[in-house]
Amino acid sequence: MPRRVFVDTAYLVALLDPRDRLHASALRLTDEFEDEHAQLVTTDAVMTEFGNYFAKSPLRATAGDWVEALRRDGGWDVAAVTPALQRQGEARYRKHADKGWSVTDCISMELMLERKLREVATSDVHFEQAGFVVLLRQP
Repeated sequence: MPRRVFVDTAYLVALLDPRDRLHASALRLTDEFEDEHAQLVTTDAVMTEFGNYFAKSPLRATAGDWVEALRRDGGWDVAAVTPALQRQGEARYRKHADKGWSVTDCISMELMLERKLREVATSDVHFEQAGFVVLLRQP
């Protein structure tokens, strides 16, 4: 069974933006995923967050092209945010009011639990707080 990794917005941002402090680390992680033929999983919510991040950036058009390409790529699984998944994410958000977790993070965490994913391509410590393995680090 191929390695399955959840992809968060922070990884996609670092990968697209060469000025991002984690750009080189994201490129190395991408090479690792390609070498292992990893299956990459994300959600519509992450795609929305990624597009929103670049809304006022010169990289906006490129970000839009990436979203379209990732949806077509056979190595990617972009999960729909169903009404049930949305409610589960919102419940996690309310339950962990002491954390700085976004609703998108909570939706992602719920999907990761549902699909038994432990690794996440992100630098976001919120996923570590929730018990997941964060893969995007400074060199």
